Amino acid sequence: MVKALSREDGSMMKKAVVLGLKILLLTILMVASLAVSSAIVSIHTSQSESNSLILIFLYALINTGILTIFIVNARPRGIKLIGITFMIFWGIQFFMTQIETLYFNASVKMPIVDVLEVVISGALTAVIFSSLAVLILGKFKKKDASHHHESLFKGLISKSWLHILSLSVSYVIIYFLFGYFIAWQFPDLRYYYTGSKDILNIFQHLSNQFRTDPILPLFQLFRGLLWSGLSIIMIGSLGKVGLKTYMISGLLFGVLITNPLLLNNAYMPGYVRLGHSFELFTSMFAFGLLSVFMLRKKQDG
Repeated sequence: MVKALSREDGSMMKKAVVLGLKILLLTILMVASLAVSSAIVSIHTSQSESNSLILIFLYALINTGILTIFIVNARPRGIKLIGITFMIFWGIQFFMTQIETLYFNASVKMPIVDVLEVVISGALTAVIFSSLAVLILGKFKKKDASHHHESLFKGLISKSWLHILSLSVSYVIIYFLFGYFIAWQFPDLRYYYTGSKDILNIFQHLSNQFRTDPILPLFQLFRGLLWSGLSIIMIGSLGKVGLKTYMISGLLFGVLITNPLLLNNAYMPGYVRLGHSFELFTSMFAFGLLSVFMLRKKQDG
């Protein structure tokens, strides 16, 4: 029995070492894919001129780690898993962030061509990495038992429209509450967006915000619908709902959207990135947990 346990421990250790080496390899490949996609799109050097290789490696390592956790636990395989991983990676980290950049570009002042370059180069990076990751992590070969996640997708899409709308509204509430109680508590961040460090109470703040920008709640509701769509893809890919599903969903949303703020850029000072880092990680982690809870209830029912 002792020998059996030793063999089992040795096997687990070997798997952990192999997985660690694969993550290291994929991290290096992500750094390379970032360089290749930036060169193809001719992305402006002003966005990355002050980022050291160590900082870029850390950014790639964090991305690789959380995406590896998802891929290893996902039910789909092959081309389908590549497509799903691409949608999650590119959707969260590049597309969803840049449509908000466009909305608030009066403060950010990022040229439209730069926004397009980030989105396009991000798509290339996501395609390259997703393809290599699924292959290297051994999830390209198909297995016969692949029907469960397909039926779960259908159930989530066809029967959860009311829950999706509720989840989208919940996102809007999370967005404004976390935006005020976390991001807006940084005086320099308030100055960046408004030109003043003064702070109002939440009711006056939201009243002024809705009066001066009545389209903002509708825009965030639209983003909430898109976030909910990504949640369906994520939950449907992970299969049976458990604690692991909650944690993976929360980390994918929270980590992927926050990770780019590690990198210096010409449009957002460090103190603004710091404030948004706390806000985005906590709010999107909470949204990830809530999305599993709300969509799971419909799935179980």
